[in-house]
Amino acid sequence: MISGIIKNFSITKSAYFCLFLLFLNCAGRSEFDVDTLDIPVPKSWQITFPENKDFVGEWWLSFQDSGLTNYLSKYKANSPTVKTLLQNQKLAKYNASISSSSIFPQLNFSARLDTNTQNLSGFGFATALLGDSDDSGDDDNTNQSSNNSQDVISFGNTSAGINLNLQWEVDIWGRLINARKAAYKNYNSMLHDLAYLRFSTEVRTTQLYFKGVESAAQLELSKNSYNSLVEIRDLVRDRYERGLRPSLDFRLAETSVAISIVSMENNKNQLKSINRELEILIGEYPKGVLVENTLIPTLLPQIKEELPASLIQRRPDIQSLLLQVESKNYNVAESKRNLLPGIFFNGNIGTSAQSLEDLLNKDYGIWNIGLNATAPIFNGKKLRSLVKVQEAAFEVSKQNLIKGVLNAFSEVEQQLELGESLNLQVAALETALKQSEDAYNLSKERYDSGVTSLESVLNSQRQFNDIKSQHIRIKRLVVDNRLSLILALGGNTPQNKI
Repeated sequence: MISGIIKNFSITKSAYFCLFLLFLNCAGRSEFDVDTLDIPVPKSWQITFPENKDFVGEWWLSFQDSGLTNYLSKYKANSPTVKTLLQNQKLAKYNASISSSSIFPQLNFSARLDTNTQNLSGFGFATALLGDSDDSGDDDNTNQSSNNSQDVISFGNTSAGINLNLQWEVDIWGRLINARKAAYKNYNSMLHDLAYLRFSTEVRTTQLYFKGVESAAQLELSKNSYNSLVEIRDLVRDRYERGLRPSLDFRLAETSVAISIVSMENNKNQLKSINRELEILIGEYPKGVLVENTLIPTLLPQIKEELPASLIQRRPDIQSLLLQVESKNYNVAESKRNLLPGIFFNGNIGTSAQSLEDLLNKDYGIWNIGLNATAPIFNGKKLRSLVKVQEAAFEVSKQNLIKGVLNAFSEVEQQLELGESLNLQVAALETALKQSEDAYNLSKERYDSGVTSLESVLNSQRQFNDIKSQHIRIKRLVVDNRLSLILALGGNTPQNKI
């Protein structure tokens, strides 16, 4: 019997599955062309791209900094930030699976075993009425009959059953398939967001690393300045004690040494702070001793010039916005199909018996199968309002895409322009650095000859140190700018994976 039920059940299911496939083409369209947004895309960038020799994929290797390479390896393997992103990827996948599961039939298995007992005294029955009393005139028999009349009679019943329950909405209008496609568009959108977020965190971490290198270089400069001022102070003190220099020179020298100590301690504290931040990023105890390198690299990652239009395909965040538009398009199609009638298929098959031994006996089989149809008639314009909500959300996603694309163009143009400006500043500072160093050395010679004052020496030394400090900072900003440009272009590879 069960085999016959299953056969009929399979035939019915197959028929509705064919009907489902027949109307599958009712699903919303997935195509969405960015060109329809009428975004003004120039044929070339306004600013000239930097000159390139080779195209570098692993951009961090261009710096030829083993400390950076080791640090990024630890970051990718141990960073709590990266591990969080990976878990968010799993969450996105599971949420998409949950959101799209309604398109499939739901099959549930249940088993039951019931036992109940009923006392007849609860219905007012006595044993005498059931013929259990004894009419003997013997007193003992009478007493025994009286005792028996107080006995409680009960009866029980046991039943068991197993059941398979099927529920399935026949998606003849494509409502559920649109919801499923929207869910997976959202999932892919989140994957692109997570990929771009991971890539951007790697770039930002590298920028922080070189900020630590700059801080270490500034600390070294302040130490050298301190040693130089101590040398000048000792020279002045020796001459002051011999009566060759006034006390003013000695006091100025002592003041400069004290101020240099303050500057040195500030640089030391800044380096400690950056090091602790870097150590936390790779999941290590923040000891504050990570960066020791003091050389700002002059070799930069080479970047391949891309046309502005290619930026839309390269940047994962733009692809994410594009997928959001497509997802909202499916949501609009889904909401419109909510206005149409819904057809639901349900069925049950199983057995019901009064003993466990009979559960697998086909003579105790039970089954039912049916179709339900529901159609919205009046709901206070709720469904039509939901359509308007989804249409508005679709338009918002389009505007977000337009804004995202324009911001991406702006980021590239801004970094290109800033790069040109920084290169000019580096060249100017190198000239100023050479001249200030010569002026400082000349002022020391003139002071030794008694031609100029100590104040002139200290001023030239301070100017030389300020220019050298600024030169270190600008060189680091050049590196920072190149990394930001790589990020603005979406990386050196068209596909970014999390």
